[in-house]
Amino acid sequence: MARYEIFEGNMERLEKKLNLISKKCSKYGCEFHYHKVGETFRELKDEQGNIYTAKFIVVEAEGTAKVNDWEFIASVEHTEKGNILNRVGEIEVPERYYSSTPICEHCNSHRYRKYTYIVRNAITGEFKQVGKSCLKDFTNGLSAEAVAHYISCYDALIEGEAPCESGWGDRYIETNLALKFIAETIRKFGYVRTHDSGRSTASRSFDYYLAYYHMASRYVQNDLEKEMTAASFNPEAPEVLDHVSEALKWVSGQEESNNYIHNLKTACSLQYVKLQNFGIISSLFPTFNRELEYQAEKAEQERKKAEEKAKETNSDHIGNVGDRIKVNVHSIKCLTSFETEWGVTRIYKFIDEAGNVFIWKTGTFIENEEINILVGTVKEHSEFKGIKQTVLTRCKLTA
Repeated sequence: MARYEIFEGNMERLEKKLNLISKKCSKYGCEFHYHKVGETFRELKDEQGNIYTAKFIVVEAEGTAKVNDWEFIASVEHTEKGNILNRVGEIEVPERYYSSTPICEHCNSHRYRKYTYIVRNAITGEFKQVGKSCLKDFTNGLSAEAVAHYISCYDALIEGEAPCESGWGDRYIETNLALKFIAETIRKFGYVRTHDSGRSTASRSFDYYLAYYHMASRYVQNDLEKEMTAASFNPEAPEVLDHVSEALKWVSGQEESNNYIHNLKTACSLQYVKLQNFGIISSLFPTFNRELEYQAEKAEQERKKAEEKAKETNSDHIGNVGDRIKVNVHSIKCLTSFETEWGVTRIYKFIDEAGNVFIWKTGTFIENEEINILVGTVKEHSEFKGIKQTVLTRCKLTA
């Protein structure tokens, strides 16, 4: 069940919306769940820059108001670099909406819209992009998750509604600048997702951005500066700048294979990023780091494979047919296995420290691959793809 922190001043309006959706869900047989689970407090600034403490109500909500099999899937934020898709479920939005103009595919009106909405027919699988006024023709209201999402102080509000009384609204930071603080925060403190327990990377990096430029409230400025000093926090460090540059270069070349990569690529290509999209761009670095690890692991596997292949080219026939020989094992690999009337037969390839190749066809399953010694009788000398092989039989293994 999705969890949200709602500004106390918005609760009355939120509950009115949720009550309407609850009735519609009941009318159309849709599940709906909503309840308060706690509260939290934050330091905020009003429009005059004064600091005050505000209470936020922690709520859980899920359920969808659905009519004639149409359901709300996502909101679409239209930007100059492409669209950012804010889904409320796991259904992937078609690629055509990555760069669609803000046209309503229901009434065919084409005008400036900051947001449009994606609905889907659960029976036919048809998707439509619609304007806010036409949305009710399909769902008679947004899903409970979406309403809580939009009313939440740190998420986008429904178009036309004012920001919450805290005065935050939409705040923008230059994307490259934001990424430097995010990268350094991850380097010093690791990556913490927005919905994980603890202080998220998105939140911490934004706090450090404010403190670095002396824009934090007087109540937390000193504490933040102490944290940064203790960690030798430096968003201008050469390794940070290089990491940001490399990550941006990587994401710009990615195919938009799913909604997440599309959103990440679009958000990172914008000149400025909203505070509410810090979570998206923060995920750039763990995603990029996983790719680096994968490529490094792949390169290491290729190196080992090439090394083994180079060794095998030096392979020679060992012993004479009928000789009982001892092999100091360097590596073992099961080449294949197949069913016979006597059970499963496996073919193993052993390589000794000199690169000589030995083949053993057996019904034995080798559980421990850390074998040091192989003793067997030479059955024959063969050759496969130019590599000399010594085929053994009646073998014994010693760890």
